[in-house]
Amino acid sequence: MDQNRTLKKRIGPVGLLFIGTGSIIGSGWLFAALYAARDAGPSAVVSWILAAIMLGVIALVFAELGAALPLPGGFARYPHVTFGGLTSFVASWLCWLAYMVIPSVETMAILEYLGNEVPWLITTHQEERSLSVWGTLIAAVLLFSLMVINILGVQWVTHSNNVITVWKILIPTLTGVVLILVGFNATNFSEFGLAPRGLSGIFEALAAGGVVFSLLGYRTIVELAGEAKKPQRDVPIAIFGSLLICTAIFVLVQIAFIGALPPEELAKGWQGIVIEGASGPFAAFAMALGLGWLATILYIDATVSPYGTALIFSSSSARLVLAMGKNRNIPGFFKKISPRGIPVRALIVNWLVGMLLLAPLPGWDELAGIVSSVAMLTSAVTALAFLALRRSHPELQRPFKVPFPMVTGVVAFIFASLIAYWTGWTVNRTVLFALIVGMILLVLTIPGMKTGTRPLHAVHALWMLPWLGGILALSWASDYPGGAGLITAPWGECLVTVWCLLMVPLALRSALGRTRSDELISGILKEIADADAPAEETAS
Repeated sequence: MDQNRTLKKRIGPVGLLFIGTGSIIGSGWLFAALYAARDAGPSAVVSWILAAIMLGVIALVFAELGAALPLPGGFARYPHVTFGGLTSFVASWLCWLAYMVIPSVETMAILEYLGNEVPWLITTHQEERSLSVWGTLIAAVLLFSLMVINILGVQWVTHSNNVITVWKILIPTLTGVVLILVGFNATNFSEFGLAPRGLSGIFEALAAGGVVFSLLGYRTIVELAGEAKKPQRDVPIAIFGSLLICTAIFVLVQIAFIGALPPEELAKGWQGIVIEGASGPFAAFAMALGLGWLATILYIDATVSPYGTALIFSSSSARLVLAMGKNRNIPGFFKKISPRGIPVRALIVNWLVGMLLLAPLPGWDELAGIVSSVAMLTSAVTALAFLALRRSHPELQRPFKVPFPMVTGVVAFIFASLIAYWTGWTVNRTVLFALIVGMILLVLTIPGMKTGTRPLHAVHALWMLPWLGGILALSWASDYPGGAGLITAPWGECLVTVWCLLMVPLALRSALGRTRSDELISGILKEIADADAPAEETAS
């Protein structure tokens, strides 16, 4: 494998749009409506709309960066050219952990959903469901198949995903429409009030109830932008197109869930919802309404939707490892590409790590919160990279330009930090542990790297200490899950906003100097030019 080989540009506009859409519609639509309703009641619908608005602002940043610097593993590369090695390591380490968890979570979701009809896939201990031995073996086979499809090439991924995504759009839409027509009870929306837990419930559902987790898939477009035929045109269209399509579907599904909920389920309030077969709530609704045909379709979809999402995230995580290798955050072994333009080594390593993650993990809702927090922290770093790049390189060619860039970048940074805060201390203490583990690994591997090959630019990363420390401290003091309850909404949100506004100038003053940043960007532009040079076979 030659490390100078480049990934092949084979993804067309439809393929890129369907990558985003297919990444978003996974296990989230099967589970998030339940957890969001528990947290926020009928106002869960507001959580979806608010999440779409906040992620839409953050997506503006991604769209400009992805079109200007279309690189594989963009979330590792953008912080690197603006803040240096240590900042990019922290961002890419957290992002990689999130991406690695998702294929395993989606695979486990498939088997947990099917476990209602195939009980030998699941074992129950003290009311906690986990995979049985047979379930674990099948999960391992599913993860292996994801690696094989990716090794066959990005064309296989896009073609497979295009077919799967058409199904993934149709089935949630069909489910929402049928449940509204057949089993809708409008009085559920006034039971205990439209917002039984007020703002806290809306924010908690958004961050920790699976809402943001369900919409995060559009990030994969940025990770795969380096393999798009015309990224300058297609990346912004794919990001916003997938986000709009999926938000509309999820809002429909949430309305259908609330309306189809049997009245007896609300006897103990929205937080007391306990649906028989809760690992498959929509299938349970369909059976209760005598819609056996819909339940059958839903059990099929419980395999198709999560598998499609796992497929795309397994591709994205490999590109992230590739980018970390190019940044020299990890050994150069991982940045090498096969003669066919496939990051085979990264795919194999990710598969092995994914196998380890099949060990007992927290519940779907807690994992969704962890992934959401990590993804938002990396999004916040990317927003600051966007601001730094706008200030230091105004002449950089930007096919898609964000309106009011400085305001948009600051708002995106605040929004991402708020969502991480809303996930609560139960989630964020796990994120803190992951950060500590990453730092230990970084320190342990430094002696094995040749002098001068791994510039960390540590002084340019110092701003992260007060920023992360402040967000984590406020999370501990909040009244969100696991917090001490010392700060309530909206005062906690005000404090997070003020803290972020203080951190923006500190971070921008810490950015790399123009000379060093120019060197890194020149290398990236050469990499893009090398990838554009050969005439490659294309895919729609």
